[in-house]
Amino acid sequence: MKADCHIHIDKIGGPHKTEPPSVDQFLEYARREDISLFFPIYESEETLHRFHATGLNLVPIYWERKPLNPSIPSSARGVKLHPYIENYQLTKENVRPTLEQARARDLFIFVHTEDRTPELSRGRLVADLASEYEDLTFIMAHSGSYAPPKVGSPGDSWVEPNLVKELVTEAVEVVRGLQNVYLETSILVSDIKAKIIAKAPISRLLIGTDFPIGHWTESSSLRFQEQQLMRCGLAEGDIDRIHQNATSFLKLRAAEVR
Repeated sequence: MKADCHIHIDKIGGPHKTEPPSVDQFLEYARREDISLFFPIYESEETLHRFHATGLNLVPIYWERKPLNPSIPSSARGVKLHPYIENYQLTKENVRPTLEQARARDLFIFVHTEDRTPELSRGRLVADLASEYEDLTFIMAHSGSYAPPKVGSPGDSWVEPNLVKELVTEAVEVVRGLQNVYLETSILVSDIKAKIIAKAPISRLLIGTDFPIGHWTESSSLRFQEQQLMRCGLAEGDIDRIHQNATSFLKLRAAEVR
């Protein structure tokens, strides 16, 4: 079973200005990529119900935009935090109420990690929270650095290479030291980023695409993420093991939305 651990089916805020996919686009994407387990990010219960009707396995991740005053619905199996868009630093003081709700309800925390303003949400900030909340699972979206593609320069990102290296290396060191933290791979257009992630503990990796952001480019393909990791040294069997991480981790939380 292949899993995509990072897709948006609802509002996408901030600088992306990308429309969420229709149900038909979602189904076409699932068939094309041969994916049967999804990690959808949503804000509207109505949207979640429409996508749940596809019959595919969904593990709903609620985007909590006000972590000091959370309103996490009962349908959520995880919570997304995006400090860059909501403009706060990922510290205990700024997200404690959300973490306490997550702890009480056994929800995992999905954190957007950033390179535009790294000090808002980088690996060591995730590590501070994960060290205190050892009973919560944290997933670092983008593995420390978003690193979007540099147009016309395959393998490069517009983010300064040394910064990508610093942030992704820091994220990998976090998962080496903390068993309750995972890395999510999107977006792997940067060769520097892909090479560092390919050397991370395989048991701590989850493959994601950020679909439909960048859906017009190859980078939103699950197959692209797989191929990048193999090009950087992983074997096909390693990719299967990474998908199994997602299946084992997420399937425990997959439940029918009522």
